[in-house]
Amino acid sequence: MTDLDEYELLLRHARKWAEAHRRVLDGELIEEAIRLRSVHDGWAANRWPSDSVTHLFLVRWPAHGPLDPPDVPALQTSLETFWRFLRNTGRMAGGSAEPAALVREAKAAGRKMPDACADLANFGPTKQMLAFGREIGISMDDLQNQDDLNDRFQQIQEAWNALPWDERRRRSPGTGNTGSRMANSLTQAANHMQQYGELPLGWSLPEVPRLDQEPDDEPVYPTDPAISAPLYRASHFVKRVLALCEWVGDGREVTATQVLRPAVAEQAYADLDLWDWERAWAKVKDQAYASKQELDEQRAARGFPHWRTAADCLPLDRLWLPAQNAGLITITGKKAVFDRKAMPDTDMGWAQMAHALFAGLAYRAQHLRSFDPLLSILMDIAMGGTPRSVVELKELWWSSPANGLSRRFGGEALARMLSDEQLEGCLVMFEDTGAWTTRRGKLVGTDIGWDLAITAMAAIENGLLADPGYGVVES
Repeated sequence: MTDLDEYELLLRHARKWAEAHRRVLDGELIEEAIRLRSVHDGWAANRWPSDSVTHLFLVRWPAHGPLDPPDVPALQTSLETFWRFLRNTGRMAGGSAEPAALVREAKAAGRKMPDACADLANFGPTKQMLAFGREIGISMDDLQNQDDLNDRFQQIQEAWNALPWDERRRRSPGTGNTGSRMANSLTQAANHMQQYGELPLGWSLPEVPRLDQEPDDEPVYPTDPAISAPLYRASHFVKRVLALCEWVGDGREVTATQVLRPAVAEQAYADLDLWDWERAWAKVKDQAYASKQELDEQRAARGFPHWRTAADCLPLDRLWLPAQNAGLITITGKKAVFDRKAMPDTDMGWAQMAHALFAGLAYRAQHLRSFDPLLSILMDIAMGGTPRSVVELKELWWSSPANGLSRRFGGEALARMLSDEQLEGCLVMFEDTGAWTTRRGKLVGTDIGWDLAITAMAAIENGLLADPGYGVVES
């Protein structure tokens, strides 16, 4: 018996049980829920641990479900019937929550599901493209055959590629695709194909899990926005971005490349006291052995720098690019304005805004080789829960398979020095996000660090960031 037959038989029994007990069960909704969980998360149809309903309602369905949102009350009722069928007939897998607990979880998540399904930031790449196609009048609802599907998708792809890069980045998915087995498998294949011109040896799409199969990995969930939103509001990085937005206000002059004019950027640098951050960066990158006093004296002596463009001013650009990515700063003609309507008014909104800001920061950091160590750091101190000193993190990064310097140059002293500098630069670049705190000389991961890791993984999976494991990013 194949896995598909196994699932069809389970659903057939569920329908008969629902009829016999006069309970509502919408077969199409249940089939979609089972498909999403099995294909993307590797969960068997009879395995429902705590938090898996919230993940289905607020992450997986918005990311990969149909474009039109489901009838939430019907979905809740049908799932309750399905859960009670599984429990009462002895088919519920070990480790699953009780039906009553799952029902409570569904009610809580169901209140947020319509908004989650309507938010483009939650869409996975394919769903994002289908939504864009519908927006420009190309529908997939009346397809005649596979050739028709390919032709329409090609039209959508061409229209998408014709969009300005900033618009494509604004429309690109956020964290909704994170943890998808299907996305991970396809990303692995695409990266290998790009590098070697062929699929990885033995590569295949993920199989549907059997009912008696344990999941390969636990799903990765972002922090509950009720917990993370106050942390984002207190994040120094978020505060710095919002201070820049307030400074931009109703209008500041920009160039044709959509950055502040140099004179305006110099004023922003002074008004926002950006030397405070640049000092730490300069100590790592420019003056590795200079003291704080020496750096301050050098800064005072040479006055404000004269950049060729504001994009060359890293302390400013690391705020400017994320603010644009989150839609907080928009360009109208020759002026940048702070779009106050883009400011969130809910915990979920604050979480989504922070994720967009972090994605923009990671994108900027990648071109300075200061993004590459980030996942190695966060996987250890945030997701792994292991406090580390900077010395320990340097060793961790040097031994990481994602470290292009150690892979290419082995034990050369210069390579090790550059690797340590890369790690220190990463710490300076992301320290003010609040991804970690320092206790007794060791970095301790936070809930923000957990979410930053998820955001980075989603950006890599969606092609917005290069995978550090596939080479060193050139500056």
